[in-house]
This record gives sequence, structure tokens and C-alpha cells, in this order.
Amino acid sequence: VFSKHIYDSVGNYNHYVIMPANLPHTNKVIEKLPNEKVFILDQTHEELKHYPSIHQNFQNDIYRSLKQALSRLKKYDKLVLLFPDSKQPLGMLNGFQKFRKETQFNHEVIKTLEGRNLQKGEAYLILDDRDLIVLIKKIKETNLEIGKDIGVISYNDTLLKEIVEGGITTISTDFKL
Repeated sequence: VFSKHIYDSVGNYNHYVIMPANLPHTNKVIEKLPNEKVFILDQTHEELKHYPSIHQNFQNDIYRSLKQALSRLKKYDKLVLLFPDSKQPLGMLNGFQKFRKETQFNHEVIKTLEGRNLQKGEAYLILDDRDLIVLIKKIKETNLEIGKDIGVISYNDTLLKEIVEGGITTISTDFKL
């Protein structure tokens, strides 16, 4: 669908703003467009670095946030990243991997919470609010207490997360330049 839309749009616009997500071979598709008219938005890839872009550094954001939270994370035995096969930026996974390699933190990367038995001593890093709801529901089915027995860190701060379950720990992009 992405390729068809791009190919059908060649020559129709003055500029092209592309949000590539994790689509494979994005560079091969958009090379059909005039380089000077292409702008990348939200997330970029190594093969797109020659295009002007406005994007978040997801790798650095996750890494920096986890490093800042390290003293509080040490009360948990394992850090679990829920990273489904979706459009989540790969930089998030890379930042998580960089953190765990540097700190030797016991970790696990999972694609789904389905069928997962939650354990005392685990802290979950959740990137999507739908998954956050699923996790909180699963925790409520156990005798585990958030913040004491099991940790929850959610990506992107919102007002709602301040009141859910007495407040959910969040990490967010630092938009300062």
C-alpha cells in the first residue's frame, strides 16, 4: 500500500512528507521522488539519513530514561520490554538493548502479554496504552501490587496515567533541543 501510494504520487506535489515507520525498503520506494522535495517525519532509518527530517531519537530517549531510573529499577529482578511486531520504532528496542548491555540488567523482550504469567520482581516497560490496559487487568487478576511487587513503566506521559492505579511511572521524549 505504501509503495503504491508513493508511486501514484510522483510529480503530484511540491513536497513529500514521509512517515516511514518500520516499513522495509522505504529508501528504495521514496528514491522515485525528487530528493530535494522529501522530508522525513517522526522516525528515521540509517538509509534515510541523507533526507532532511524532524524525528524523535527513540533509542536515546529509552536509554536515557532507563539510566535515570536505574536506582529505582534495582528493586526488581527483571526488566521486561513488551515490543510487539508492529509499527513501534526500532530505536526503542535498540535503546532498551543498549541499556541492558551496559547495566547487565536481567531482561526479557516479549511480543505479547497473552498467556504470560506475571511474576513478583518483574518490571514491565509498555510502549502502547492498549497494552498498558491489558497489563493492568492481568495484574488485577493476581495478588501483585503495582510499585511494590511488580513495576510498570509506560511510554508517553499523559494526565490519565497520573491517576490510574495511583499513578503509573512514565518515560517520555525530551523535546528540548
